[in-house]
Amino acid sequence: MGLSQHAVADRAGLTQTYLSKIERGKVDPRLSTLADIARAESMELVLVPQDLVGSVRAQLGQGPRSDERPLFTAEPD
Repeated sequence: MGLSQHAVADRAGLTQTYLSKIERGKVDPRLSTLADIARAESMELVLVPQDLVGSVRAQLGQGPRSDERPLFTAEPD
């Protein structure tokens, strides 16, 4: 979208410093914060069960990426 970090932070109701820390992996934001950031960038945050990621990628016309790992995962109980 071409937004600056400051503009995204402002739209999401965050400080630019906090957004920077999230981007650098220095803090673990709440899911609601990630959703706010996504909305600030006109995106929607969607959670996909890990075993369905390949199917979702196939539907989107994207191949599997072996080098990719999710930033956040839910450990099974």
